[in-house]
Amino acid sequence: MLQEKIDLEEALKYSDRSIQSEARYDNIMTKSRVLAALDRKDEATTARNKALAMANAIQLHTYARQLQGDGKQTEAFAIFRDNAKKNPDQWIVHVGLARMYSAQGDFANATREMNTAVTGAPDGQKQPLQAFAKRLEAKEDINK
Repeated sequence: MLQEKIDLEEALKYSDRSIQSEARYDNIMTKSRVLAALDRKDEATTARNKALAMANAIQLHTYARQLQGDGKQTEAFAIFRDNAKKNPDQWIVHVGLARMYSAQGDFANATREMNTAVTGAPDGQKQPLQAFAKRLEAKEDINK
């Protein structure tokens, strides 16, 4: 309903029912998006902030990547930095910081962060992250 912008008031009711069953990042963030689509910006911001407060490191990283995809670099960078404060020992946080530094043209710090991510990443993630590290060493923006 949200994606197609169909009966958003009904979509809001569905999101509220889901939250009543179990309030979690996903359904609260959905509610925020529905409220934004309804042009209820203050309520959308409140719901988004509540969702972000309960998000785990991967959810925060994914949200920041969505912001980057939407061309909202400054907002994405703020989420990447917040994630680093909240979850400093998570490998995905270092990927986010690497993406931030890469977008800023700071390839030395981006490479350092990506190499840190490689050391803590699960085995299935190491190879793609190593490929990103090589691109960063070549001063190539990994966000493009």
